[in-house]
Amino acid sequence: MAPLDLQLGQISQLAFGYWHAQVLFSATGLGVFDALADGPLPGDAVAERCGLPAEPCRRLLDAATALRLLVRDQATGEYGNTPAAQRLLTSASPESLTPWVKVMGRWYGPWGDLGEALRLGRAVEHRGSRLGDDPAYAEDFILGMHAYNSRTAQALADALPEPGPGPLRIADVGGGAGTYSIALCKAWGEARAEVVDLAAVLPIAEATVAGAGLADRITVREGDYYRDSFGADLDVVLLSNVLHQESRENGLDILRRARAALRPGGRVLVHGHFLEESRTAPAFTTLHNLSALVLWSGGRSYTAAEMAELMADAGFADVDVRRTPEPSARLLVGHRAADTR
Repeated sequence: MAPLDLQLGQISQLAFGYWHAQVLFSATGLGVFDALADGPLPGDAVAERCGLPAEPCRRLLDAATALRLLVRDQATGEYGNTPAAQRLLTSASPESLTPWVKVMGRWYGPWGDLGEALRLGRAVEHRGSRLGDDPAYAEDFILGMHAYNSRTAQALADALPEPGPGPLRIADVGGGAGTYSIALCKAWGEARAEVVDLAAVLPIAEATVAGAGLADRITVREGDYYRDSFGADLDVVLLSNVLHQESRENGLDILRRARAALRPGGRVLVHGHFLEESRTAPAFTTLHNLSALVLWSGGRSYTAAEMAELMADAGFADVDVRRTPEPSARLLVGHRAADTR
C-alpha cells in the first residue's frame, strides 16, 4: 500500500472509531452478551430477550460479529459470544468488564462535546451525576472503575514492600469500591484500611469489601476530600486515581491534609497515569488528559516530575517514582519526615 493510502487508512480508522465503540456500548447496554451467556440463539430470540425489534437487532448482531465480539453459525444462523465476550462482557462472569464498558458508554456523551469543553476550558458534565446525584450512574461508575482497576491492583500491591512490622493503618482517600484497600490488605497481612469517600459510594464499597472477605479489616467512612480529615497517626495514605481530577491548588491541599494525617515516617502513595516529559506520550495519558478536562473541571494529567514537585511543596520528602503493571501508570511514594509536621 502506498504511503498516501496508509495515511488515508489511519485517518479513516480514527474517523470511524466511534462507530465501533457504539456497537460495543449498545450491545452491552442492551444486554446482548447476557442474552447469549447460556449459549447461541437465533437473532429473533436475541431480539426478544433484549426487547428490540427483530430486524434492527440483527443489524447490531451482524456488526458485532464483524467486530469479532460475536460469532455466527452459517448453517443455523445462530449467534453466540466469542470466548472473550463470554469472559469479559457477560454480567455473571467473575472477570466481567460490563460496568466499566457501561461507564465508557455514558462518557460518549461528554466526549462528544469535547469541542465545547475546549472552548469553555471546563467540564461539560457535572461530577455530581456520577458521585451520587444519579444513583444508577454512580453505581456504574464506582463498579466500572473497580472492574477496570482490579486487573492490576493486586500486582501493584504485591510489588510494594510492607512498611515495617505490626498492624498498618491505611486511609484510602476517594477509594471508591475499595479496590486498592482490598489489594493492600491481601498483600500486607496485618494491615487495616479505611475507605474515605462520599455517602453514595459507601454501600458499594461495603458490598465489595464483604465480597472479598475483608469486612473485618476494611471499614468505610463518609468523607469529602475537599474539607475533611483523613485520620491521624496513619502509616499510609493512598491517593489512587484521584489527583488527576483536581486543579493544582486542590491537589496541593489534599496532599497537605494527607501529610497531616500521617505519623512521622508515614507514607503517601500517589497512583495514576502520568505523561512523559514531552507531554505527547503515552498516547493513553494524552487522551486521559482530555478526559480530565471533559469530566472534571480543573482536572489534568501531570508528568511524574510535576507530581513529585507538588508532593514536595506539600511537605513530603524523598519522593520515589516507581513503575507499575500498567505501562502508562506510575506510583509515587512520599515520606513525612520525622522531624517536621
